Amino acid sequence: MNTLFSSGYCWSVGTTTGKNDELTISEALCDPLIAMVMRADGVTIEEFKRLLEAAARALKANLVS
Repeated sequence: MNTLFSSGYCWSVGTTTGKNDELTISEALCDPLIAMVMRADGVTIEEFKRLLEAAARALKANLVS
């Protein structure tokens, strides 16, 4: 798994042990290809992080309902 530090740097701390091949939020924030697209689109890492966290909360709320 990758950990994002406030400096914007990622640190690899192991591998994904999930049941599927989907990226975690931390892994998505540290992915170099995603970072290139974000840079090209003018999206900051904080904006993207807020978007992913909001989507995760909405998905969780829909699953509970």
